[in-house]
Amino acid sequence: MKLHFLVLLTLLLLTACNPLRPTQLKQPDPPRDFSHEQPTTAVRLAERWWQEFDDPQLNQLQQQLFSNNLDLRQALYRLQQLEALQKITGASLWPQLNLNGSLSRDHSPGLTTDTYSTNSRLSVAAGYEVDLWKKLIDKEKAAELRTLAGEREIQALLLGLSAQLTEQYFLAVTQRAHLDLLTQQMTHKNDFLQTVTERYRAGLSTAIEVYQAQQNLATVETQMPDRLTSLVGAENSLALLLGQAPGTITVTAKDLPQLTDIVDIGLPATLLLRRPDVAAALLQLEAADFDLAVALAEKLPAINLSATLGYSASRLAAGDIEGTLWNLALGLTQPLFDGGRRHAETERQQAVRAEKLALYRQTMLTALQEVETALAAETNSRTKAINLERQRQINDNTLQLTQDNYLFGLTDSRDLSLSHISQLEILSQQLSNHRLQLSNRITLARALGGSWMTKEIKQQRQSLKEGQDGTNDSTKN
Repeated sequence: MKLHFLVLLTLLLLTACNPLRPTQLKQPDPPRDFSHEQPTTAVRLAERWWQEFDDPQLNQLQQQLFSNNLDLRQALYRLQQLEALQKITGASLWPQLNLNGSLSRDHSPGLTTDTYSTNSRLSVAAGYEVDLWKKLIDKEKAAELRTLAGEREIQALLLGLSAQLTEQYFLAVTQRAHLDLLTQQMTHKNDFLQTVTERYRAGLSTAIEVYQAQQNLATVETQMPDRLTSLVGAENSLALLLGQAPGTITVTAKDLPQLTDIVDIGLPATLLLRRPDVAAALLQLEAADFDLAVALAEKLPAINLSATLGYSASRLAAGDIEGTLWNLALGLTQPLFDGGRRHAETERQQAVRAEKLALYRQTMLTALQEVETALAAETNSRTKAINLERQRQINDNTLQLTQDNYLFGLTDSRDLSLSHISQLEILSQQLSNHRLQLSNRITLARALGGSWMTKEIKQQRQSLKEGQDGTNDSTKN
């Protein structure tokens, strides 16, 4: 019986393989191509895509974002926690050593004399769990994968923050452009009101035409507060992204950059390699695989080794007793009954793995959908810009002809007012559509992912570490 047990134990030690290890899940494959065909003139975006807008203030704000954004800083601290958890998990692969010491003084009363004794002990105790089923290795691997997933999630966060800042920046620029347009319109409509008033005094216009001119001026003036509110909101959003108090950021630009090139989106497989959120979801799925393997291994026997080596001394009235002490122990544990805890943990990990697989599929499909939608939106907004420009040219000709007819008395001010209102609406639509084009380009740049975040995060982590080293010197002493 003892021989059979030793043979079985030896075989288990030699194989060191989990017989309950889960089967690997098949990952879904992306489609071969996008539904939108790319023209041969399409060009790839630069890694730091916002630099293509050639705006110095925007570039400066991006650098401040990397250094000062508080969401990013929180994420970096969370990554430090994941790295610490990985080290804690990996420590179980090594033997645990403890230095134990004790000193005691005893007094016992006697019939003739009291008895005194002094006992001292100093020992080193070691404990080690034999990783029969690679349970400890799987735990460490799962922790490592979650750390890598945390890095990818920070990359996705940084990519999203850079896009959000660019959106808010161009929103502020658009509002300044709208305010500039409204100011020009107010000046023009005020001049027109003066002209109508003079014609009314000369008997060439009616009072209704004067009221209409006043109403047109008031309509433009009414739009100013809303634009100012939007401008302040956009600038305050920029301040929040930069970790600053509201009212500290002022966007000075009034002109939006022009977009000419069509973006090359590449192939779906290439996209998935560039998307940090897809990589994070895949790493979380792989970590769930190892967690399930650990849960299955908990049902199998465990072997623990322990050893103690030390020195003991006892000072007694009858004499001293001292010498070296040691102890070696081998423990074997086989779970028999735990109320279903281990089985329930296995079911939970299976559900977690299924959830992570669904999350990976959803993330992959979302990445493809974002690129397809952004590309379609960019194409359609480009077409809309062409139509708006044609509409503006037609309205300019109509406005010029209406102005000439009004001066010669061939039409009343109502037609002229309608032409002015139409001109303002078209110019406002052109500004809004221009910003929409930029927004679509920003969305497409974010959807295409990139690799520039890796270097930036490394630099920010180094800066954060240096800052911690400088502020925590007092705690090290």
